This record gives sequence, structure tokens and C-alpha cells, in this order.
Amino acid sequence: MSPQAGWILQEEIVPRLRSAIPKCVRCVGAEDHEELVQDATALATKMLHNLEVRGKQVTPGNVAYYTIQHAKSGRRSTGSSRVDVMGSTTQLNGSTILHSFSEVVAGDDGQGEPLALQDVISNDREDPATVAARKMDWDRFLDQLSRVERLVVEFLSAGKTLREAGRKVGAHVDEGG
Repeated sequence: MSPQAGWILQEEIVPRLRSAIPKCVRCVGAEDHEELVQDATALATKMLHNLEVRGKQVTPGNVAYYTIQHAKSGRRSTGSSRVDVMGSTTQLNGSTILHSFSEVVAGDDGQGEPLALQDVISNDREDPATVAARKMDWDRFLDQLSRVERLVVEFLSAGKTLREAGRKVGAHVDEGG
């Protein structure tokens, strides 16, 4: 982008975006108007660059107008898919609705607490792949230990004492403490 186009962007287009976007562009999800102004600035920069490459001349008002129209329709500098369920376009046209995991979905969980979406969806069981990987790592670890070391680890992981492990291997254990 040329210095002249950068100056036009900074002095003529961005002020128009700052004044118009809070009044006419709906925020989606966690967006706020300042973020939308930044995103629209990126859209306008790309638009100016493309116009400059093609040798086209347009007014700063036209660039600001079409940038605002893009923002209103859900286009963002990062993309504007009509099939992305988390995309602003699908939310603006009503195809999808995002809900917070903290949103209350039922009146009571039986203990006097409201039931949130995260409580309904959560699964307290471990992922089978994680369990299998941990078992493979544990087996490899145990294979590297001597018989006595393996016995100590197994006794301690079962909540038993070293004294009990010592008795198992026939070691003399001093009971004096």
C-alpha cells in the first residue's frame, strides 16, 4: 500500500468507521465495537490495497461505506463462512445460536443448585485413549525396574507401607521405629 493510501485510510476512512460501526453493526458473541472497528480497518486496508493494485480510483467514503456493509453482513477480516457454526455470518442470519456453558438449563440439580449446560454435557470418565497411553507408559516404566523396585512401587501405589514391601521380599525390618 502506498503512503498516500495509508494516509487516506488513517485520516479519512478510519474516523468514518469509528463513528458508524457502534451505531449500525451488531456485535456477535464476544465481539465489541472497538474490535469491530479494528476488523473493519483490516477489511478497508485490504480493499484499498486491491483497488490500488488494479489502478482503480474510489473515494474514501465509498471504501468506508462498503467496509461497513461487509461488517454488517457478518464478514470479518479472518473470513466469513456461511457454514461455520461459530462464524458471525451464520449467527447474524439466525442459522446458529451459541450458548454459554454457564447458562442455566434446568432449575435444580437435586442439591439446590441450578443445573448449568456444562454440568449436562460434562463426562467424568477418562478418555479411553488416555487410559491406554498411560497404561503403556506405566508398563514400560515397570519393565525398567528391578524386582524389588517394582514391588516397592506396586506396594506404595496400593497404599501399603515400605515395611510391608520389605517383609514380602524377606528383608529384615527393624520394628523399633
